[in-house]
Amino acid sequence: MNRNPQARLCSIAFLVATVAALQVSKSQDSTHTTETIPLIPMQSVTLTDVIKKLARQTGQNFILDLRLGGPSRLGGPWLGLDGRPAPEPSVTVRWENLTAEQLLGKLLKKHGLTIIANPATSIARIAFTNQAVKPIPASQVGDGSNAVIPLVVMDCVPLDEAIKNFAAQAHLNLSLDPALPVSSAGPVTHTVAECFVSVRWEKVTARQALAALLDNYGLALFLDPVTSSAKILAKAQTEGAMPPKQR
Repeated sequence: MNRNPQARLCSIAFLVATVAALQVSKSQDSTHTTETIPLIPMQSVTLTDVIKKLARQTGQNFILDLRLGGPSRLGGPWLGLDGRPAPEPSVTVRWENLTAEQLLGKLLKKHGLTIIANPATSIARIAFTNQAVKPIPASQVGDGSNAVIPLVVMDCVPLDEAIKNFAAQAHLNLSLDPALPVSSAGPVTHTVAECFVSVRWEKVTARQALAALLDNYGLALFLDPVTSSAKILAKAQTEGAMPPKQR
């Protein structure tokens, strides 16, 4: 399958960012989660942009649920609380003397959103409160651990390339069909090769990152006990499969 030039550049950017992240020092850790921000005025800023900025200021690792979509992610529309396509809300506010965590909490509550924490991956999902989103069980991350990656930066990276890179860093012999459809809350079905990912995560292992990414797109890792190879399948196809183990 041929990639367009933009997709190749996105993939290269991910590889470079991942390698460079290994040189990030501990002095760059987030230390401002409890700082009070004197004034934050916003005028017609898209909701997801505000969420991303505030979440990063809190030092949290997060991923936006698929229903908080748009052209930069699945190519689909924003879906409202009722599941129907709708214009993405914009934010016009003037906040004073609040921390980034307080601001994020107020913003999410106002728009019917919540943060679903996941201790197994350390990567939370931001989703609508009326969605049935459950934390990933530890079995999906594996029994062992990889080296911690200080910083992961992905900007418009094809989903299949992101999955392959995390799997390689986790030392998994992975098989992935680029035409595999992903979970979609909208009317259009997309494949893993058509989806693009933009995240910024700190201090995660490759297996944690892989598990969080797959879970958000309705995918799961299946380890074949006979061949010791790993496959990515839709979650419904992995029922009864053995949980993945760390090599």
